[in-house]
Amino acid sequence: MPAPDLLPLTSLRAFDAVARRSSFKAAAADLFVTPTAISHQIRQLEAHLSVRVLNRTARAVTLTAEGRVLYAATASGFAEIAKAIALLRQRQDSTVLTLSSTTAFLSHWMVPRLNELQQLLPDVDLRLHASDAMVELQSGGVEVAIRYGKGPFVGAATVRLRDDVFGPVCSPGLGISKLKDLRRAALIHIDGRRVPSPPPNWARWCREAGLSGVDTRAGVHFPDSTLAVQASIAGQGVSIVSLVLVADALAAGLLVAPFAPVLRGETYHFACATDLETRPHIVAMRNWFLRVMRESRQPAPHN
Repeated sequence: MPAPDLLPLTSLRAFDAVARRSSFKAAAADLFVTPTAISHQIRQLEAHLSVRVLNRTARAVTLTAEGRVLYAATASGFAEIAKAIALLRQRQDSTVLTLSSTTAFLSHWMVPRLNELQQLLPDVDLRLHASDAMVELQSGGVEVAIRYGKGPFVGAATVRLRDDVFGPVCSPGLGISKLKDLRRAALIHIDGRRVPSPPPNWARWCREAGLSGVDTRAGVHFPDSTLAVQASIAGQGVSIVSLVLVADALAAGLLVAPFAPVLRGETYHFACATDLETRPHIVAMRNWFLRVMRESRQPAPHN
């Protein structure tokens, strides 16, 4: 394809200003140049196009038929450019921050508190990234994460938030209150847990509780804790889950934790890219997680 016929941008700006203001003097004032400079740009434009775009008289400046066609294009084009510049400036004024964590943490713990965090950081465009794998933390990518494990985590500045514990939970409608009730209960299993190790499963929990006579292999299996919690709330059985993650459901009475003991899990950490740990919005977010996670009381299972 042949190269496009590129018009001089300065001449187009001068023409657009004259057409909009119907005055060389007013156009010159808008562009902070002299009327002579505006006149020179218009002559250059008309020479380039080989047509007249303006009718000039002592009393007025009007558009020719060709000028009206060109002005329709310049008015639209410069307006779109102005919109794009405004959008870019707006994006620069707001800080985009991406928080990564596991699907379970985001759905059970983060989403119910998201509005509180957004009110704390109104100028931050907060985005959530769900991944059970650890992603690299870097500016312009995923900047912060809630990580779960022993730590330390390579390539990240981390702060310990709180330890995790696991215990059996179920719907209060099941009427489970004594250890022997578990012998008749439907057990819910969560497959594929990589942390903590050893996994908080029914065989381990029954050994800790000294409970026998329970078929710890029977029951429905789910691929993640989110589905297991939903099934427990729906009264489909008893699952062993993080009591930190289901604290809201326990407080609301959707679930009960009828038994001790609890099984120790790993630790939640706030992590950010090492070159971002002193950024004000990162510091504010870290302090918020510290306060909220440490102030929230761990529900005590009933014996």
